[in-house]
Amino acid sequence: MECMHCGTEIAENALICYRCGAATSEPELQEPESRPGGRLWAPIVLAVVLVLAIGFFAMLAVGGQPVSPAVWLMLGAAGVLLTWRLLR
Repeated sequence: MECMHCGTEIAENALICYRCGAATSEPELQEPESRPGGRLWAPIVLAVVLVLAIGFFAMLAVGGQPVSPAVWLMLGAAGVLLTWRLLR
């Protein structure tokens, strides 16, 4: 049998070419087609919710109601994670 990629003579039952490493047959499982921007809506929705939450707690703080530092810490962590997700 001859390799389809480099033309080297290889054994009939070879799975790959010993010279170029190319497969001798088509893969049984195909990779799923990736959709560009298919899941972009989820981070955008999360960003809107995060901005609304920050606005809500900022309005409480301006109005004189104390807001726990843990709330600001959680909102900051959510912002960092969301930014990391959008940039990845």
